[in-house]
Amino acid sequence: MMGIQEDGRDYILQAMVSMAAADGDVHESEVAAIRSIYAHTTGREISDIDLGRAPVARRGLTGDLARDRKTLARNVREDILRAAYRILLADGQIAAGERKILEDIAEALEIPEIHKNVILEEIEEGSNPARKIHRRSA
Repeated sequence: MMGIQEDGRDYILQAMVSMAAADGDVHESEVAAIRSIYAHTTGREISDIDLGRAPVARRGLTGDLARDRKTLARNVREDILRAAYRILLADGQIAAGERKILEDIAEALEIPEIHKNVILEEIEEGSNPARKIHRRSA
């Protein structure tokens, strides 16, 4: 996806960093996943400077997404949700806080529940079936 505008790229990065930081511990696997997913989704590499700035920018993410959702193309809104979910899965564990952030992102982007579920199922079906996801409360 080479045609994503700067604000879409910023939101993709911010959503992934928010998800990685949601459980209070950013794993190396999540940082590597952020770099890979960002490059694949946007067609651009992420600099260490941009990656370092993203945690500061994540405050108020859902409010910003709700405010700007009308200016973001449908496919970009979906890419934001996809990127966030892939990071949620990156460390092999799903914390309750991470799931809540994902739900808040989908709501802010006005992605209907049924459509959100289809997007998430597509990602799950595309992941390694041997990989176990451990649900934990937090």
